[in-house]
Amino acid sequence: MSSSIGDSSFRPHTGQIRHLDAVQARQLVGLFERPVVSDQLGLAYDASDSLTAATKGELAIQPAAADGHSAAVIGHYSTHLYLHELLRLPLSVARELKQHRGHLYLDKLVAVTDTVAEELAKHMGGGLSLNNLRQLSVPSARALGRHAGELSLNRLTSLDANAALGLAQNEYQLYLGSLGRLSPVAAAALSQHRGDLFLEGLKELPGRVASHLARHRGKLHVHGIAGLSDAVAEAFGRRQRFLCLQGVERLTPVQAQLLASHRGPLLFHRLAVDDAVAACLARHEGSLSVNVGNGITLLQLELLVQHVGQIVLVGLTTINERQARVLASQNNWHGVPGLSGLFLDDINRITPPVAAILATHQAGGLSLKGLSELTEDTARELVRHPILCLDGISSISDGVAKILGRYEGATLSLKGLKTISTSAISKLRDNPAIELPRWFYGAGNLSPDQSCTALAEPPKMGPLETIRIIQQIAGQGEQMLKN
Repeated sequence: MSSSIGDSSFRPHTGQIRHLDAVQARQLVGLFERPVVSDQLGLAYDASDSLTAATKGELAIQPAAADGHSAAVIGHYSTHLYLHELLRLPLSVARELKQHRGHLYLDKLVAVTDTVAEELAKHMGGGLSLNNLRQLSVPSARALGRHAGELSLNRLTSLDANAALGLAQNEYQLYLGSLGRLSPVAAAALSQHRGDLFLEGLKELPGRVASHLARHRGKLHVHGIAGLSDAVAEAFGRRQRFLCLQGVERLTPVQAQLLASHRGPLLFHRLAVDDAVAACLARHEGSLSVNVGNGITLLQLELLVQHVGQIVLVGLTTINERQARVLASQNNWHGVPGLSGLFLDDINRITPPVAAILATHQAGGLSLKGLSELTEDTARELVRHPILCLDGISSISDGVAKILGRYEGATLSLKGLKTISTSAISKLRDNPAIELPRWFYGAGNLSPDQSCTALAEPPKMGPLETIRIIQQIAGQGEQMLKN
């Protein structure tokens, strides 16, 4: 389970807990509970509470009446409970921790019993991280495979085929980052998995294994392979779903041609794009992500924009008018405008003439999340694009807000706004095509000279009191370990 999933200021304190009993575990779960309450604007959100903010709005929607909550409670925010120093997990503690609604990190445990695995499998509302398990029995794998959330087992170095079949029941993200190799039988078992499958540690990828993995029914991430054989390229070329090969550095023209038959999202992060590779990838159909850098040639850009589908150009931080004209000519999806898209999210600054050219792009959405500032001249040009994402903009002037408020396209996303005057926000929220952070819609009662920030109700317990209780639990655990 990726650590980028979120964090909170309580992590250093819960990270001191090395021992828990059932009563302490129940108390801890209660401290991290954040019910979702419906209000007049949708779902009440407290951005000042670090636990709630760390969830990034991720919810666990569950019936709450049986839990003694009011009818207004429709679920819980998926908070992050880091217990990455907990040394052991008795069955009684597992029964309490499974009640936590959110991500549960238990990354110190080197083993769990089959009965504990059965309890942890009942955990709902978030991911389960057991990143220190070195072995996994078949019964435990079958139990954990039923877990209703992402599952991280990034220290497993080998996987029995029957255990793989058990884990394949999981329908969410499955992280197996330390598997250096897979047998064809285990790969065939994992191909039945329906969620995102992360095999970041694979260093060997025989053609038979690739053929099985190519049939995997979810998103497939194979990050550790620097190069592909022709047999592997052919197998993956038959795949019809998401494929991330972020570690691949070079492709021969033959391999690029074989991979071009792949249909669906295809991601490269380190691939060296030359003219031959660009010409082959131009025949690919589906979303395409490549790390091109500022050294990409006009010819290579011209080839890549012939590709049918969304295109993500990572590493392109600057753009001139000639490049903008090429990018703006991106092919429509089978001749239909608006169904594709152009993602230039690493570009941090554009001039008004470049903005004017990009605004003529008609293939689909235009994403410029790397822009952090927007002048009036640039805004005046960009608003002509019909589907525009500027989520990297955190603050705009009243003049820019006035220009954006007149947007006549289908969608303008400004979800990254954090600070703006109420007189400016009124110019934006009256336009139904503009997408804003939720909390700005409740800012009408502020005085004109105030800045609009997240509307929030106070958390049920202050952070200092929460930390005090966590430290008390940690201290009690240390005393139990001494005894």
